[in-house]
Amino acid sequence: MKFQSIAAVILGLLGSGCSTLVSKVFPLDDLPVPSGPHAVGTQYFEWVDGARQEPFTEDPKDKRRLAGQIWYPAGVSDDSLRQPYLDYPERRLDMISYQSGLPRFMVAHMQRVQTNSMLNAPLLPHSQKRPLVLFSHGLSGMKNQNTIQAELLASHGITVISVDHAYDAYLTIFADGTVADYRSSDTENRTGDAFWAFRLPQLKTRVADLVFVLDEIARRSGEAGSLWANIATDDVGVFGHSFGGATALMLAAQDDRVAKSMALDGWMVPVPPEVITAGTPKPFYYLGQAAWDDPINYKKLDKFLSASPQGKKQLEAGTKHFDYSDAPQFSNLAKRFGLSGEVSRPALRALINDAVMSFFIDDVSRAQASEANLDQ
Repeated sequence: MKFQSIAAVILGLLGSGCSTLVSKVFPLDDLPVPSGPHAVGTQYFEWVDGARQEPFTEDPKDKRRLAGQIWYPAGVSDDSLRQPYLDYPERRLDMISYQSGLPRFMVAHMQRVQTNSMLNAPLLPHSQKRPLVLFSHGLSGMKNQNTIQAELLASHGITVISVDHAYDAYLTIFADGTVADYRSSDTENRTGDAFWAFRLPQLKTRVADLVFVLDEIARRSGEAGSLWANIATDDVGVFGHSFGGATALMLAAQDDRVAKSMALDGWMVPVPPEVITAGTPKPFYYLGQAAWDDPINYKKLDKFLSASPQGKKQLEAGTKHFDYSDAPQFSNLAKRFGLSGEVSRPALRALINDAVMSFFIDDVSRAQASEANLDQ
């Protein structure tokens, strides 16, 4: 009781509006500097797929609209251009509070967390088109939820693109101020045919989002001097977290432009049985927690891998689902609030970064990265 009383007093003081005190008691760290030799630039974009009706709304005139972000190797380094982790922070903090289970005042200073990405920085000149890796977030996630890995790849010369899967992301905010709220929650815990009727259209929509991104890059490739003119779309990689892992797998299965896919604690349950049985001839890498609450997830994964000659599984004890995003990297307190597993932040970051590097970047770049890590 004495501890609870002290905790109540502390929370009362913190909730009184003293943001400086909150940030000292519950500090949040900026993102770690990526290991590659290049600075990282970033830009935001919005595209409308005029060929697709928006499946989450009832207006037949509403076309599928995507808000996206791109990370790329930049030609300059200027700290004044560094972007905060959250865009539109005042509109996002309520949902972050809800998802984390923490009071809003405890996460309000997240708006001051900085990335290493510089807004609209000039592209690093290169004689050839840059390789591309796509990212897909999880259910109620967001396009920048794995910025650490996006910056890592960009610092090593790879372009990374991610979009909010509108109405599947926790909150998509468009430039005109309109929003797409989260509408993908299964409040009925559907099973059997009802599950597939609910989840499979969502999965197909997500995959179509990424197909559209590849098509749109190709369409814009003739724009001299633009970022899109410097991106190769014939040997693409893709990775994703949770439902994004299933999205990555499905995109690779359906699109010949995609050469390999990676799932970070991927949710295999919504992958259709025929895809699981067929497997894939392409490289596939699954990195995740030791066990899911639903054993079907890894039963389906093992069946898929048994039919995938270049498939790989790496399960790590002491990790949790959200460890495979940026979430635990902001503060050591994530463990105290049950948001992260037992693995330390540096070890967890190294685990994911090494896996991403080994899968998407060649051996020479990996060696350079290892040397850079030893120097830090």
